[in-house]
Amino acid sequence: MIYDTKQATLFGEKTLERKYLESINGEYSFYRGIEVLNKIVWDFKDFTTQYLTHTFHSYPARFIPQIPLTFIKLFTKEEETVLDPMCGCGTTLIEALLNNRNSIGNDFNPLASLITKVKTTLIDENEFRYFNKKLAVMKRYLDMDYRKVDERINNLPNRKVSKIFNRVVISKLEGIRETLLEIKEEGHNDLFDFGRVALSSTIWSLVENGGGIDVDDLFLKKVKSMQNGLKKMDKIIKNIPEVKVICGDARKLEVETNSIDLIVTSPPYVNALDYYRVHMYNMLWLGMDFDLFRKHEIGGHSHFIANRFRLLSEYLGDMFRSMIEMNRVLKKDKLCVMVVGNSSLEYELIESHKFFGEMGKEIGFKPIKTIFRNIDKTKKYTSADIGKIDDEYILVMQKIDNTNVSARDDNFICEVVRGQMMKFREQIKKVQGTSIRGRKPTKERLLKNIDKISEAIQTIPQDIKICSCNNK
Repeated sequence: MIYDTKQATLFGEKTLERKYLESINGEYSFYRGIEVLNKIVWDFKDFTTQYLTHTFHSYPARFIPQIPLTFIKLFTKEEETVLDPMCGCGTTLIEALLNNRNSIGNDFNPLASLITKVKTTLIDENEFRYFNKKLAVMKRYLDMDYRKVDERINNLPNRKVSKIFNRVVISKLEGIRETLLEIKEEGHNDLFDFGRVALSSTIWSLVENGGGIDVDDLFLKKVKSMQNGLKKMDKIIKNIPEVKVICGDARKLEVETNSIDLIVTSPPYVNALDYYRVHMYNMLWLGMDFDLFRKHEIGGHSHFIANRFRLLSEYLGDMFRSMIEMNRVLKKDKLCVMVVGNSSLEYELIESHKFFGEMGKEIGFKPIKTIFRNIDKTKKYTSADIGKIDDEYILVMQKIDNTNVSARDDNFICEVVRGQMMKFREQIKKVQGTSIRGRKPTKERLLKNIDKISEAIQTIPQDIKICSCNNK
């Protein structure tokens, strides 16, 4: 067995992480790799999940790095290419980078793609010296009385949390932003993006803590921490593989056909979380269009409020299109790994991994195994706001054939989604209330879900269209 000198340097001699790295590091055949999956304790209890650039920015519902790391080690070789079509904050790409695999990350959320880019971009020491000099004179901006402060206050979202952003806080945030814009104007684009992620992380902390934070001090501490993370990563990585980050639609991937050796991704959970709402203030200060993201995000809680089962149809349609694209770009016989938890709609359990497995069979994927794992809710990568999800499933599928359909084929998408929704309706007819927490609804209330599902089945042709966001 080959010893991994790169990632082992992250941990001490007797840590769980180091022993685990040694146990999965070696040359494996495909079938031997599948056998190894059965021996892994997937809960990864007491493992370190935050290290190096993983710590840069909080992000809701992200998966732990040990999951993509395992599949990268077992099913790819150095310099092969790993894809995460819904990359979030870049967990898969960081692990690919640390293990000399080329990687491509895609996310429709501009903040997510920015975070991923910064986490996987090494910066020269001379650049950091320049950056720190610019921050040393930032105070001239922080002390300024901005004429646009009141305008900024008047244009904040109509939410209680907006009260956190008083004149002092806004003045400091604007001062930081002005400094970063000056850095961009002087041609230091990587540093500009680096600073924007530090600013976004600062705003996140401000919102999460309900104010009471010295903004400029927190920003400077965040910058220092991020610089240390990149410096440590730079010492570990000897050969820098190719990293490409795309701000794009997973249903229309800008990736070459049959070019990917492994896909590892954690798609959004239906009805669990509005990512645009979580990121609203970060995106506002970074000049990003969070309303556009809201309209197009997959599985967003804000879609189809009147009938949540129409949201399920839309979600399945969006995910099926994404899976067709995953099949297109993945090489034959290679693995597509999807990590997703159960959700709840109107007191009914939504087992997304089962939907994905069934839909995958329609387009040339063969389900190999489904791995159950408990989520450690004390870790920061989980969120209490995502439907109290305390477990998740790892769906492992192998591409055995090229799909002969396009992700833009509305008729085919409609047909497959209708089949899934009709099966789901039959399940609910037999047993209602499969996901009840807290106050128990009446039998009459639960039976109404059958009619709502029937209504959702009727509107599938319009709800699965990519442009249907205008009707939500």
